[in-house]
Amino acid sequence: MHFSIIINEHAGGGNAEGAWKRIKGRLNQTGIAYTPWLTRGPQHATYLAKKVADRLAGQPEEIVLVIGGDGTLHETLNGLMQSEQNRRNPLPLAYIPSGTGNDFARGYGINSDPIKALDQVLTATEGKLITVGHYYEAIKGEEGFFLNNVGIGYDAAIVSKTNASKRKKQMNKLRLGHFSYLANALGALYDQQPFELKVENGKYHDAFHKAYIVIASNHPFIGGGFRIAPDTSLTDPKLDLLVAERKNWLVTFNQLIQFARGKLAHSRFAKRYSARQVRYSTTSLEFGQMDGEEMGNRFVDLTLDTAAYPFWQVPELATPAKRSKPKKKKHQK
Repeated sequence: MHFSIIINEHAGGGNAEGAWKRIKGRLNQTGIAYTPWLTRGPQHATYLAKKVADRLAGQPEEIVLVIGGDGTLHETLNGLMQSEQNRRNPLPLAYIPSGTGNDFARGYGINSDPIKALDQVLTATEGKLITVGHYYEAIKGEEGFFLNNVGIGYDAAIVSKTNASKRKKQMNKLRLGHFSYLANALGALYDQQPFELKVENGKYHDAFHKAYIVIASNHPFIGGGFRIAPDTSLTDPKLDLLVAERKNWLVTFNQLIQFARGKLAHSRFAKRYSARQVRYSTTSLEFGQMDGEEMGNRFVDLTLDTAAYPFWQVPELATPAKRSKPKKKKHQK
């Protein structure tokens, strides 16, 4: 087994640097061969991953290990998929979560402790196929892949505010990145105006006149642990699209409560789609985010579908819900 390790030491306000030191020590102790690659800035992980894939795709027992946040994992996947050789013979991915939100780790079942996450990698015996999202943006002719979610409107505005926040680094050091997301939610609500949205696939063609929450998800989590698509799984070949329209303030307030509680998808305040392919578009400039990375303020014409990719990591089993003790029946006199 050989690891090509892509490391973003600055992820999570420096959390990844500490994680890498621990991982390096463990690999040296076990005698496992590895080659480290340190990222130097935005999109460098994409460049490094393509470089690795062009040289090593198809080689047995070669694994690409990412140490960083969801953004670093996103860039690495896209770099691998830019390699024609890798598309034919994909190198398995593995992940040590060290970022702000670490939503993919929650969705897959990866321990937040770097050494325990590495143990999940080392105990794997084969690649586990997971669903990844694929997108094509028709206006700018962009194509790529995502692991978590794509959002336009409200949640993308939150991401933009969070990334610009001075408190983000402090929250990251305290491992409270989700609170940074939540703290900017109200400010983004005042800035975000409702917009026209069209949603279609072969079965339906719906128009929304006051959309403000539009999130396509590949697994349940967003924003560092909020459940936006509770029933969605990384093994399901379908994506989940959630659309909410802005009505009066009372309805909006209820929507945000349901959003925070992870119940918006099952409430009457939103419409939900589950499909292998979906297309949606706007007629106005809107904020966009993909896997927590900003797409900018833009017109959107997105077609989403899915693909499969091997992940070399044994997922942790979800903790079973505690059963409530049956109530004792009262004896009737």
